[in-house]
Amino acid sequence: MGTKDEYQFDYLDDNTRFADQINGALFHGRQVVKPEELEPEEPQTVSLGKRDKTGNIKTIVDKARIWKGKKLHILAVENQNYVDYRMVLRNMLSESVGYQKQWKRKKRAHEEARDLKDGDEYLSGMKKDEKFAPIITLVVYFGTDGGWDGPRCLHDLLDIDDELKKYVSNYKLNLYDCHEHDTFEEYRTGLRQVFETVRYVRDKEKLQEIMEENRETYSRIDSETRDMLEVVTNIRIPEEYRVMETGKERYNMCNAFEQMRLEGFEEGIEKGIEKGIRALIQTCMELGVSDDIIIEKCAEKYEMTKESAGRYVKECCV
Repeated sequence: MGTKDEYQFDYLDDNTRFADQINGALFHGRQVVKPEELEPEEPQTVSLGKRDKTGNIKTIVDKARIWKGKKLHILAVENQNYVDYRMVLRNMLSESVGYQKQWKRKKRAHEEARDLKDGDEYLSGMKKDEKFAPIITLVVYFGTDGGWDGPRCLHDLLDIDDELKKYVSNYKLNLYDCHEHDTFEEYRTGLRQVFETVRYVRDKEKLQEIMEENRETYSRIDSETRDMLEVVTNIRIPEEYRVMETGKERYNMCNAFEQMRLEGFEEGIEKGIEKGIRALIQTCMELGVSDDIIIEKCAEKYEMTKESAGRYVKECCV
């Protein structure tokens, strides 16, 4: 599998999921953005002024679409497991470059048409009443180690007192952190299952409850959502839980999760048994009991062969 950021980038390449992410995070589930209204847009590339090992300029790449003349960005955290404390600066730079590109296109069109008046219009490279299409950037945080604890606006990054704040323009993040939500009914695609799982991955009882309440959905998640869940939350959904539905691959996450919990329970029992065996052997050794008697007692108490009990005794003697 690829890296987590690659999976998030690819997962949102689908227009239906892209629209669902925007509608869920920005419009509280209202279907403002329709998938069929979205048009392809080249990813934004922004120089950060540094070169990588190959000598290339380091860049920021985001997922972008054009919607009714507006440019929508989903700028994902590069690695969903950490908070990027400079994200405010990244977004500011990305949006500024986006607006600069719009201005350059306008200026180039006017130069070809030679329709700008001398003076202010000519120097500005645009007409007085011209407007730019807004750029909306959404940061989606998929971290499983807790909520976003980084800056959420430019003022959070500045060493500035209250007297100066009113003179310094602020910039705030459009941030979606699933840890700040308890329910995800506003989502209509597999994003709901992704966010629910990320939110409660460390609360297995709650996650089990959610799966039981929505068993029909969790028993037939699509293959892309399955891949996304595996790479983001480390919940394994093996091929044995695949089902075919109208020619499409689906996966029964409920059964996979139940099996994972059962294996974890059994592993815990095994570790507990091993701990008990070693404690018994250590106590017997301290009391001067012979190895033969220790092996015989362990084999009898824990229902194992004398060969297995003998290996434990040897390990404790090391």
